[in-house]
Amino acid sequence: MENLTQYLDKSLKPLEDKVREYLNVERDIRLLDVELLSLQSMKSDFNPEQHDLEQEIKEGGNNSELNDKEQRMADLLNEYNKLRTELINMLPEKNRFIEINLGYGPSMVGYFTIDHETRQPLPEPVLRVVH
Repeated sequence: MENLTQYLDKSLKPLEDKVREYLNVERDIRLLDVELLSLQSMKSDFNPEQHDLEQEIKEGGNNSELNDKEQRMADLLNEYNKLRTELINMLPEKNRFIEINLGYGPSMVGYFTIDHETRQPLPEPVLRVVH
């Protein structure tokens, strides 16, 4: 019978802390995105179908200066990508979930290079957190 408390292993603590940090940044991005869309929708010429903030930030935007919230979003996206890379490097195996403890029972984290449905290679690793 397999060990059902394996996720409580103390050696997983650094990974758990990094996953929590990653999830917090992800939450901050979502909240800020809603706030930005709300502020931008107040403009009379705003079209949400044609607005892609992440692409606009990568290209430098239409304006040479980003407002404070857009700059904050750019910083959060950079932090998010950095944490994603760090997490992928911390995981011992690809294409497999690792059980961790995020404080409310077992959770899982893993990165995958193959689509589980089509069995085709993915263009870049996909990080998945189940919590």
